[in-house]
Amino acid sequence: MGSKKKLKYTLETDVRYIKGVGPKRAALLRKLRINTIEDLFYLAPRRYEDRRNIIPIKDIKPEIYATVRGFVSLKGARKIFGKNGSAIVIEDGTGWIEICWTIPEIVKQFSLGDEVIVTGKVTLDKLYNKPIFVHPEYAVTGKRGKKELVAGSIVPIYPQTEGLDTRFLRRIIHEAIEEPSIHIPETLPEAIREKYKLYSRATAIKKLHFPDNLDEAKRARDTLAFEELFYFFLTLGKQKKEITGKSVPLFKKGTLTEDFLRTLPFDLTSSQKKVIKEIEYDMAKEEPMQRLLQGDVGSGKTVVAVYAMLLAVENGFQAALMAPTETLAEQHYIVISDVLSSLSVSVGLLVGGMKKSEKESIANAICSGEMQIIIGTHALIQESVKFKNLAFAVVDEQHRFGVIQRSKLMAKGNNLTPHFLVMTATPIPRTLALTLYGDLDLSILDEKPAGRQPVVTAVRKESKRDIIYNWVFDQVKKGDQAYVITPLIEKSEKIEVKACEEVYEYLLSRTPKDLNIAMLHGRMPREERRSIMQSFRGGEIHILVSTTVIEVGIDVPNATIMVIEHAERFGLAQLHQLRGRIGRSSKKSYCILITSAKLTEDAKQRLNAMVKSNDGFYLSEVDLRLRGPGEFMGTRQHGLPQFRIADILRDQQLIEKARSEAFYILENHPEFLNIPEVSAHIKKIKKEDIIYVG
Repeated sequence: MGSKKKLKYTLETDVRYIKGVGPKRAALLRKLRINTIEDLFYLAPRRYEDRRNIIPIKDIKPEIYATVRGFVSLKGARKIFGKNGSAIVIEDGTGWIEICWTIPEIVKQFSLGDEVIVTGKVTLDKLYNKPIFVHPEYAVTGKRGKKELVAGSIVPIYPQTEGLDTRFLRRIIHEAIEEPSIHIPETLPEAIREKYKLYSRATAIKKLHFPDNLDEAKRARDTLAFEELFYFFLTLGKQKKEITGKSVPLFKKGTLTEDFLRTLPFDLTSSQKKVIKEIEYDMAKEEPMQRLLQGDVGSGKTVVAVYAMLLAVENGFQAALMAPTETLAEQHYIVISDVLSSLSVSVGLLVGGMKKSEKESIANAICSGEMQIIIGTHALIQESVKFKNLAFAVVDEQHRFGVIQRSKLMAKGNNLTPHFLVMTATPIPRTLALTLYGDLDLSILDEKPAGRQPVVTAVRKESKRDIIYNWVFDQVKKGDQAYVITPLIEKSEKIEVKACEEVYEYLLSRTPKDLNIAMLHGRMPREERRSIMQSFRGGEIHILVSTTVIEVGIDVPNATIMVIEHAERFGLAQLHQLRGRIGRSSKKSYCILITSAKLTEDAKQRLNAMVKSNDGFYLSEVDLRLRGPGEFMGTRQHGLPQFRIADILRDQQLIEKARSEAFYILENHPEFLNIPEVSAHIKKIKKEDIIYVG
């Protein structure tokens, strides 16, 4: 019978064919998203242990983490933790120490005289009052000619899943890296590697897992993270070029935009002026603008958006603004209608809760072009809604929309692709913004209108509730208005929190007769919600008890007080958004966070950050550190890319460099995409990692 032909390995070879893996362990590896040898190479160590520092056995003490080297002088059975086990004794000339296992058979691996390196936590054997090692990592140096992978070196420690320990992962990765038949093609341009002092891809993979020192490990990781980010942005930019059509250039014509600025009761901030210039520059091109407008609460994003919409109207075209909720769309409609009331511009509202006849009437006005600025929810993208000549579209709080909804709005331009502005009042750290919206140009509003004071924020226990609300009543009697925010609409038996209705009833029984109190939540009929908000804006309602339905978009300058019940149950970003409803005038404003007696450590950190700062960008950095990027944005909902090596939190410089280089190549050397290794690499990028691109 002939000898078995040796399998020729490639990067695409299934991991089950690596020596020592097999079908069962391959199934476990797939839980770590490892299907091929290439996937295995990109399993980044969670950390490294520096085991080059060999400690003399005489200096070993319990509870330290140590690496020792010695020769086996004894081996045999031993009781350990009351169980039958085994042990070896090693000596190094300074002393001796026992290495113990609860597995009797393990000593068969050792012979007297073997040199052994051991790494692990030292335990005190209480029976003999001696330090021992229990289940440490170990290697017999030189055994069967194998290269030492464990101690006396920089050792990679991998993420673990059930049935796969770090020693097994280290062994099979070494097996694959040493396989001579595997070819690892280079994919980064040599000029980029030289510019940023990056390894070749093959060297980076080897040094990632088996570096000679920690500097090599860092350089290897940076190389592979850069490569990953570079191809991510290359794919992102390539997709952007493929989906971008032609737009109509929009220039300043007539006086509409200038008339609008003159009607404002305040001067634009320098930040707003800068962003408006960026938008004007983009919208004057045939290439559609695709810009992210990011600003803290109260920074004046709506004014910038209205200016851009009027630029479209000034040129004889339509503009649309799509918001995620009816309440937010209605508030935009009220505010925009109000600021444009003295100008000859028709503004319409289209939301799902309208009567059929109302919707049909608005749809006809949109189709005929009679309606110039249209504000709405996803009702705007229904097939029955036809625009005459949509040239500019705004999506507010865009992270709440799916890619399909956004692309449907863009398709409403008929033969033209509308200029596109994404707005968010949730400050996103720059690295995360570049990663989530890498195809969009970024504009930031980092100033608030002159005269606004920071909101004074305080945390108070629920035992002080009566005192707090008596103070609120006193302040409201002086002419201010107040929000009271609750987490739920109805009382829940499972979650013991003050529900909206319960808090409303509590306050109703205590509110002085000369003060009006009302309740607002998302389950109310649209007309009732609108009526309540108009009454609150007009000052007829003094205290508004609400759920988070008022989180964004509502602007009542006279509202200077906010009380948030069970504040510990809100995320940091949401608390900041809620607080952003006050402090919108020159008056001093107060936010009181009522909490339960027992707080988790995370809750304490969130609340302390709220008290410390009014800066949304600072708070978003804190929030991102506390929750991590997946939970911060909601990976499942928002399509956060699942990078294997790169880390959104720590790779800010790499993200910016990789994006810059990728976009430069797309613009100046598009032929790079035709190189076989490059196009093959791009094809491997998973579609779900770039699904949010609009």
